Order: sequence, then structure tokens, then C-alpha cells
Amino acid sequence: MDAENLKAIINAIPGNVFFKDTQCRYRYASHLCSMLNTIGRPDFTIIGKTDLDVQVQRELGEQYYKEDCELLKSGGELEYVSEMKFGNDTYYYKIQKRAVHGTDDSVIGVVGVVTDITQETVLRQKLEYLSSTDALTGLKNRASLMLWLSQPLSPDSFPLSVISADFDNLKKLNDTFGHAAGDTYLTTGTKMMQNILPDTACLYRTGGDEFLIVIPSCPEEECRTFINKVDIAFKGCNIENVPMSISMGSVTIANAGQNVQEAIHVADERMYEQKRMHHGSQPRRTVAQG
Repeated sequence: MDAENLKAIINAIPGNVFFKDTQCRYRYASHLCSMLNTIGRPDFTIIGKTDLDVQVQRELGEQYYKEDCELLKSGGELEYVSEMKFGNDTYYYKIQKRAVHGTDDSVIGVVGVVTDITQETVLRQKLEYLSSTDALTGLKNRASLMLWLSQPLSPDSFPLSVISADFDNLKKLNDTFGHAAGDTYLTTGTKMMQNILPDTACLYRTGGDEFLIVIPSCPEEECRTFINKVDIAFKGCNIENVPMSISMGSVTIANAGQNVQEAIHVADERMYEQKRMHHGSQPRRTVAQG
């Protein structure tokens, strides 16, 4: 088989095939030249250059060059997914590299394949977002909360404050003005909480009008300050002349020795007591069990 036919076969391989010498310089690349030709010159080439010379993102160039040096030294192989930016677009590539051993078993370079997996990666990210996010408010949903509860907490999270919250009068709005008014209540209240709570707070919508707020590194006194601010903000607004109101209960966990689910249960009970005082007896419920 002559060299031209071999080159045609390699160029037909799905993905970008390359070979680098012992100085980490490209000696062959099937499609990478056009991918990295951000200056648009017809004579542009990466042949004879290292990733330090050709990568648009300097950090990536340094990473790839370091990886090549390590493979040349170890004679091993490497596989991972890399995120790259070209202009305003983000792409994801599966990178597979392997040291090439010559006839005397010495390493003569690095061969690799770069496969574009952007489409499937973006689709997976969208599915993950949809499965963990409440469609109306954009907050994390109950499934996301359960996943968080299944994971160990960082020591930096403590003191950890949890707030159980319930929007009052939602049923009245839905029954009187329709669910569109109720949706406005929920989205408006969500934005109000987000504007008041710190950026470190994580908000979950766990049910129709039920929410759980987790604030890491938040002492009890600071948590109460946030609760008061949210309460005041709600009392200053109304939807369809129905006053906005929120019932809240909180617990602050000092250290990892305390059970988070039990703390959430106590916060929920305290919220329920406040709701009962606001509006009379309400049916009991439990947040985040299960």
C-alpha cells in the first residue's frame, strides 16, 4: 500500500488522528490543522509545532504538552474528555493518547485520536438539568435534594443552616384566579428569596408550595436575619390583591455529627407551627423523607 492510500485511509477514520515525535511536535494530523486555524490562513499548519505553539487556550496547550512529555517518559496511555472553546462556542472532545514503541521498544512518539462528542455531551447535560430542576422556578427539585442528602458534607459547610419554607395562600390564588396566578406567586416569591439569600444558598422546590433552603457556613443568628428579610419582603407584596405570605422554620447544624435529615424534619415542624399560627390548623406533612 502506497503512502497516499494510507493517508486517505487515516483521514477517513471518524475522529482526528495525530502523531507527535519525541519533542512533542506534530508530525501528522488528519483534521487538527483546520480545527486550530483560527487565523484563517490557507498556509497555516501545526506540523512541526507543539501544543504550546498552536492551542488557542494557553492552559490547554500547557496541559497537552505536559501530558505528552509524561507519556514519552512512561510509555503509557491516557483517555479523558476535554472542553475546548472556539470563539463563543464550547466543544467537548474525547482524547485518547498512547506512546508509540519502535522496533527496539524505545518510545518514538505519541499517537492519538480526538473524537468530537459535543452533541451527545450537550444532550446529556440537558437531560441532567431537566431531571434535577423544577421547570417553573428553575430551582433544584426534590430528586436533586435527595441526591444531595446521599452525599457527605464538606467540613467547610458547617455551621449549616436549613430553612423549611411554605408559600401561604397559594391554594386560594389557584382556586380564585387560576393556576397562572399561582405560578406568578411562585416565580415572584422565588426571585425574592434569591435576591435576599446569599449566593452560597441552595434552594430546592420540594413540592407545590414547599421549599427547602440550605445555607452553608451560616450561623443561627445570620440565618434568622435572612428569614426576617424574606418575611418582610413577602409581606410587602400581593398577587391579584391576595397578600403574599411565607411560613418558615429553621435549624442550624453545628457539625457533621448531627443528622441532616432529622434537622430538616425539625425545620419542617417549626415551619408548620408558624403556618398554623398564621392560618389555623393545617394538615401535617414531612419534607425530604425517603
